[in-house]
Amino acid sequence: MAGILLAYSDELLETVRGLAGRVADKRGRHFLEIAGSTIRNVSQGVIGIALLQSALLGIGMLVAGVPFAGPITFVCLVLAIVQVGPNIIMIPVIVWTWMYLPALHAGLFTVYTLPLLLLDNVLRPILMARGLPTPMAVILAGVICGTLAGGLIGLFVGPVVLSVFYDLLVAWIASGVRSEEEGDASAPPA
Repeated sequence: MAGILLAYSDELLETVRGLAGRVADKRGRHFLEIAGSTIRNVSQGVIGIALLQSALLGIGMLVAGVPFAGPITFVCLVLAIVQVGPNIIMIPVIVWTWMYLPALHAGLFTVYTLPLLLLDNVLRPILMARGLPTPMAVILAGVICGTLAGGLIGLFVGPVVLSVFYDLLVAWIASGVRSEEEGDASAPPA
């Protein structure tokens, strides 16, 4: 399905732009841009950070001499993409290093690994909210709730729905404030 959509992405984009412009004129195209930017940022934030984090963890395991470093790295990647995080698998690996490696090697591996386990907590929200008018908390809530509700697809649908809803809410509140100000300006002085 994704391959078909990707193959016809230019035509689909023009069709969706035309539809959004027809349904909601300028606002519709604006919401389409927000949705596209949100999907792009979530993809970069989730998948990009998962790749970076698992690659660095894999390099650390290879250097430390941890057996099965490749499969463990792959499991870390999958866990990071599905928003569980590699901590579930890496904490037992750290314990294993303390049991079977010299103390200096285990200590260095621990000092190297622990900051990497926290890397996604810091970088992911920054990358996801970069360049969007939607606050980082709304995007992060969309990612977490969407993943819990819809799995991997919810990972992308959740933040898009929340960011468009947030923008609609802001526009609705702003139009109400403008209407009140115009009503006050047209009222005759008492």
